[in-house]
Parts: sequence; C-alpha cells; structure tokens
Amino acid sequence: MDISQLRMLTAIYKAGSIVKAAKSVHCVPSNVTARMKALEAEVGCCLLNRGDKGVELSAAGKHLLAHAEKVLEAFGEAQSCFNDTKKLGGTLKVGSTDSFVSTQLASIAAAFEREYPEVVLEVATATSLELLEQVIEGKLDIAVVAVNTTNPKIISQRLPGERPVLVYPQRWLHDGPLNLNNRKLLAWPKGCPFQAVAQVWCDDSLKGVEWRVCASWGGILTCVEQGLGMAVVPRGVYDNYSALDGLAVCDALEFDRVDHYLLTHKRTGGHPVRDGFERILCGTSVHSG
Repeated sequence: MDISQLRMLTAIYKAGSIVKAAKSVHCVPSNVTARMKALEAEVGCCLLNRGDKGVELSAAGKHLLAHAEKVLEAFGEAQSCFNDTKKLGGTLKVGSTDSFVSTQLASIAAAFEREYPEVVLEVATATSLELLEQVIEGKLDIAVVAVNTTNPKIISQRLPGERPVLVYPQRWLHDGPLNLNNRKLLAWPKGCPFQAVAQVWCDDSLKGVEWRVCASWGGILTCVEQGLGMAVVPRGVYDNYSALDGLAVCDALEFDRVDHYLLTHKRTGGHPVRDGFERILCGTSVHSG
C-alpha cells in the first residue's frame, strides 16, 4: 500500500469511473486498474464494485477511504511544510570563527530568522580545526572556517574573504615617524590564518618583534588601544572597533586576503533548513577589504 494507490482510490470515489479517475491522477486507466487489483490483493478483500453505470467503492473500500483521506491530508501537510519555510522548525547548529561571527554573522542570522522564524539557530565559536572536527563528528550542521580542508568526508565551498589591516596605537605617532621595529605584536595562537599573515609580514619586513598571544579580537584591539602593541586584524573587525579612542590603522600595507570556507558533511544529504542558511549566507555580500 502506498500514497499513489490511496490517491487512486479517492479519485475513483470522487469520479465514479476508472477512466475519469485516471485523468485526475495523470495516468492511463489500465495502470489504475492494475494498482487497484494489487491493493485488493494486499488487503485481502474487494474494494470496488464494478457495474454498468461505473464503479463504486465497496463497504471495505469506503472503510479504507476514511483512512486514506486522513493519510493524504497528513502527507499534504508534510509536503507543504517543506514548501513553506515559515513552517519549518527544529534547531540548526552553526559553527564559526570569531572573526566571522564578529563581522558578518549578525546580518546573516537576522535574514535567516525572518525566513525561518520557527528554527532555533545555535551558534558556536572555535578555531577552524576544532570546527572541522565538530562537522565531521556531526555536532555541527554547518561551519564557516578560515582554513580550507581536503578531508574526503567534507564538502568545502570558498567564500570571499577580507584583507587584514595593521592596527597600532595612535600614541606611537607622538614619538615622530612611525617605527614598527622592536614593537610588541598581539595575535591569536598559531593556526589562525591572520596570525600566519602577520608572521610572514614580520619575518619579511620587521626586526625585533615580540609576540603576545590573545584569543579574542576584542581583547586584542582593546590592548592595542591601550598602547600595549600592534596587531594584524580582519578589516571588518577593525571597522567594528574603530570608534575606540587611540586606534590607528595603516592602509599603506596591503596584506593577502584571507578567504572563508563553508563546510558541510557529505553524508548529511538534503537538509532544507541547512540549505536555506547556506543560500542566505552565500547570497550576502561579504566584505573583501
């Protein structure tokens, strides 16, 4: 017994004819006849009374019809749920790096909530490698990271990234021409792509740089504002904190862009809520610096 057989049964009841019922379910009469005979064989009784004036449901057929109508109604509601995003519910677990959360996720989450008001959006922040592991383990539905992966279990999609900028204390300008040698530099721990950009720049261009580790963009920029050192940060992060007194940005330096990557697990297949979040995320203009 399947949905198509139940649809045929209800169509026969409404049309009173195999031929008319076949037109309403968009198939040939012989197929309707064969499917009804198969259904009768499955339930073990006659469902249709065939006469000169057409076809009527037997007592058993009418009994099955009552159940068929309920099943078809429930099936229709289930289908409409996936056609109407406002009816979709559940929880979507999203992971992201701190820089992406700080600069872009708020607008994406707001657009997602407008389209999927019944879905609870849970956001977790961690390093890119930690987020990758959580997607592999099924703890996250989707993750945005700053390091690409070739893991065979993962689908990775590149997102336009942003160029880092050098931020330093304004008070350094009070000492004359800006000198960045023998300064302290605040950065995330190794593994962060922005830390890697800063490392290459320091190795190629500066002398005597003393590193200080801080796993927070807000913490890093607050320390810079207090004169504790300089930092290479995502442009969007600086824009969010540019109102801080004492911050200066060096636009003369042009660092390589750091792209983001959207990670999902290959085994998850179709996922209407996750796919909707991905569509909104990819359709949002990403700051490229």
